[in-house]
Formats: sequence, C-alpha cells, structure tokens
Amino acid sequence: MEKQEMNQGEGTNASMGLLGEYLKQKRLDKNFTLEKLSQKTKISVNILKCLEANDYDHLPSAAYIKGFVQSYVKVLGIPQDEAITKMEYTYLNVLGKPFPALNHTKLMSTPSSTQPLAGQKSPTDEAPTPHEVIESGDSIIESTKSILPIIIFGAVILLFVGGYKLISTVVESEVSGQQEKDLGPKIESSSALVKQPEKAPEPPKTEATATPTTPTEATPPAAEAKKEEVKAEPEFPRNFPTVDFKKVRGKLFSVKTDAPENEDTAILPQQIKDSMNSELQNIYIRATEGNTWLSYKIDNNPIESVIINKDSDLFLQGNEIRIFLGNVKVTKIFYNNYLIETPTKSGVKSLIFPEESNAKFQLPLFPKAKDDILYTAEDYIKRMKLEEEELEKRKANQ
Repeated sequence: MEKQEMNQGEGTNASMGLLGEYLKQKRLDKNFTLEKLSQKTKISVNILKCLEANDYDHLPSAAYIKGFVQSYVKVLGIPQDEAITKMEYTYLNVLGKPFPALNHTKLMSTPSSTQPLAGQKSPTDEAPTPHEVIESGDSIIESTKSILPIIIFGAVILLFVGGYKLISTVVESEVSGQQEKDLGPKIESSSALVKQPEKAPEPPKTEATATPTTPTEATPPAAEAKKEEVKAEPEFPRNFPTVDFKKVRGKLFSVKTDAPENEDTAILPQQIKDSMNSELQNIYIRATEGNTWLSYKIDNNPIESVIINKDSDLFLQGNEIRIFLGNVKVTKIFYNNYLIETPTKSGVKSLIFPEESNAKFQLPLFPKAKDDILYTAEDYIKRMKLEEEELEKRKANQ
C-alpha cells in the first residue's frame, strides 16, 4: 500500500515532492541497499542517509550536495534534471532559502597533458574554456556595436512620433476647452435636482449610529496594538551559530615514498612531476575511482570549491595549503611527487601542508555559516564571538 501511495503521489504532482523520499523510492525500486549504493557512488552511508532524510543541516555546502545527488541518480539511472529540480525545491522548503547559484564552484576537467586517443573527444571539449568565453563575449560586444546605430535611429523616430502626438493632443484639448466656454453655463437635469434633498437626512442617521459605537470600537485596536508592541521583540538572528572547534592533533596523512603509484605516469603524469617547485608545497589530486568534492585555500587567496570528476585532476602550489575533501576514498593524492595515505572513517578528510602548520589551525577548516558561505575557522570564530557578545548585551538590556 505504501508503495502504491508513493507511486500515485509521483504521478499526480511529481515536481512538488521532496528529494529524500523520491531518491529512497527509486533506490528501493532498483533493489539497492544503502551499502551497495555507497560502494557504487563512493559516498559514505551516513551522507546517503542524510540525503534521503532531507537532513541538510548535517550535510556540507551546496556544492557537495549537488555532487552527491548527481552521483546518486547516475548510478540508479534517474533523469538528472528531475532530481536537481526536486533538490532545489527541497532545499528551499527545508532551509527556508533558495538553493545558491554556486557561481564560486568550478568543474575540473582532465588536463591537456594527458592527450586523448584518436577518435575520442577530450573532456575539455565538453565545456568552453575561459578564453572561449571571453572571445564569445567580445563577439557579442562587437555585434552589439553594429546594432547600436539602428537602435538609436529607432529611438529618435519614436521620440519624434511621440512629440507630434503630444502636441496634437494639447491643441485638441485647447480647442475643445474654448468650445465648452462658448456654450455657456451647464444646466443640470431636473432629476439631479430632485435627488439632492433626499440625501440631506442621511447624515444625521449615520452620526446617530456612529456615536454609541465609537467608544467601544476604538478601544480594542489600541489594546491589540499594545499587545503587538510587546511581542515585537525579535530574537537576534545568528549567521554564525556556535561551532565546537578542535585543535589538530596527530598526523593528518603519511607519505609513501616507496608506493608503485609514484612511478606510474598514468596516475602521476610526467608533466606534473616536472612542474614540482622545491620551494613550495606541491599537491596533485586525481579522481581515479569516482567523483570527489573539495574546498581549498592557498596562502591568502580566497576559499575555492571544486568538483573533480572521475579521471580528472587538480594541481595546487603554494607556501601553505589547506584542503577539505568530501569523498577522499576515490582519489590518489600526491605531496611533492609522493603518494600520501589519508586514513578516514567517514570519507571526508582535512589536510594541511606543510605539517608544521597544523598547530596554527583548528578543525573544521572551512565551517559553513547560515548564509551558505564557507569561512576559515579563524574568521568564523571572530564573527561567532561578536554575535555572542551582541546576544549577551541584548539579554542584559531586557
């Protein structure tokens, strides 16, 4: 019966259903357990449970949520557009705000160093490069310049026609006004004159009925206004709720200098090895078994959020690099051309390079505020304390 009801609900109003119930029903229809789906998507069971429960408070930022949903529906063969629509609808209903545009999120593609085979399309051909976007923008500007004189000419014609009509209406109104003056005073009909004395006795009736009711009707709105004034003390809206930060303890990773992957150019391309700078931290991440999602910060640059599809990669260099990965088990990560081991139970991982900088930072590295923006731990702590101080002041003044 439950299955029939769910199927009927999807048939009548599929676009309005919540994402979690929709995904769970599709998974059960395909005879997939959460453990089996976790093996296929490389997403932890806990994250899959949160998706099916519409529990966005325990999921990472919107970029990761979208990546989870895309991997989920790809394995089950569900139409992606329908799932994304349900995701945006559910996000709005659960969190009370629209799903962000994710204009800060980049989709990583396979680098040009790995040449495609004959007859195959390069992954970079699927999406326009930044130079192509700029060139297309320039072409649009040039075409706009060619159309601009035509638009100006049309505007001048419209102004001319509008001015002509305006002058003609003014002239017509003045002529009609003179004709009315020549006709002499207007004479009202006898019926209008007869109706006037009938309206005279009506005002005393309304005044008589209004006088006894005015004192009783005037008091309730005043009382209600006082009640509303008492209730009009909104709680202090917090964009930076309290987060329990912890110091980094122990090693976050271990270097494998004798790993066979260090010499495998199919995983660690020679071009990447040659690009290593001994004075900087060199991080190479390759998604070998599935898609991964990560946020990173290099030195004083802003936080970047990235989706790396399977068989694609990302190369980072800097004096100090912080990384938070959402699906680390599907990746191979190299530090200064050596494979590193990143133990984790949940599938997510925080990394800091060099290791000597561990004492400077706290976990989580990039907490998410209520406005769905990622902040560094140190920046979040400052803003969180300011909100807590403001909250204490408001409580003291009450």
